[in-house]
Amino acid sequence: MIRKTMRIGEVRTSIKLESEFWSYLKEIADSRGIRLSALVNEVAAAARERPNLASTLRTFSLIHARLRAQTLQNELDRLALAGNSNDLVRVLEACPLPCLVLDAERHIRQLNRAFALWLNLDTKATLGKRLDNIMILRGPNMKEMWASLFDGRLGRAGFNATYVSPGKVRTSQALAIGIGANSGDPSRRGCVVMFETLAGRS
Repeated sequence: MIRKTMRIGEVRTSIKLESEFWSYLKEIADSRGIRLSALVNEVAAAARERPNLASTLRTFSLIHARLRAQTLQNELDRLALAGNSNDLVRVLEACPLPCLVLDAERHIRQLNRAFALWLNLDTKATLGKRLDNIMILRGPNMKEMWASLFDGRLGRAGFNATYVSPGKVRTSQALAIGIGANSGDPSRRGCVVMFETLAGRS
């Protein structure tokens, strides 16, 4: 927990939040070209009926991240590995949630900064590894799910993912979106996986 003191309206107020929330709020403020205190004042002014400002800021962050992720997910749905790979990389990096690209063998071909920070992984050392060897993946008929995603019979699918390391357990709902199924080149088939968690932003 990190405590910050700033002026809210005419009153100096102390606010205590987890570092991930402060980092995400700072990212939103930077994207708007305003100071963090200005963003906090905007949120406070829009939610005067909420007496707990820390709770209001958490709610704002989660709603903002969900809406942003949904917009990016819609854009991912339109992309394919056969298309502009620069667009795919741009969307991954803009995504506020941990996100990666798998090939048809479930090897990690790309991952965004949020994924590396979430699990505290070295990006270069993680590329090329099979996702199943990094995380525990659970869901009904997983083998059929992956096959259907990669051959285009299934557009998207959800499953549970858990990462375990000494002193750390990270569990998330994951959404896989098939890409490249219509490219005509099996080597370009794969999927994008998004992990629904706010943790890992810095």
